[in-house]
Amino acid sequence: MGIAAERTTRIAAMQETARPLWETTGDRNALQQFLKDNGCHGVDAVLVTKGLLDCDLAEAQRAFLNAPCRDAERRFHNEAIDVLELAADTDL
Repeated sequence: MGIAAERTTRIAAMQETARPLWETTGDRNALQQFLKDNGCHGVDAVLVTKGLLDCDLAEAQRAFLNAPCRDAERRFHNEAIDVLELAADTDL
């Protein structure tokens, strides 16, 4: 099984694990806390969120980055974007 297939399998399994919580609460923050507590981070967490919320990638990323438990990821994302913007504005 290749890396892409492994990731697809892992995401599908986590979606099914998190589905009862999502269907019971409908709470995006609780979903992110559950994913974090179960070792689902980064792109995998965004893709699990996308599948459960049945939304587009931008909406899933907002749900991920706006959750209080994802503060470290949000800060990293913002710092990375700042560095990219700075690099684009200079002659590197």
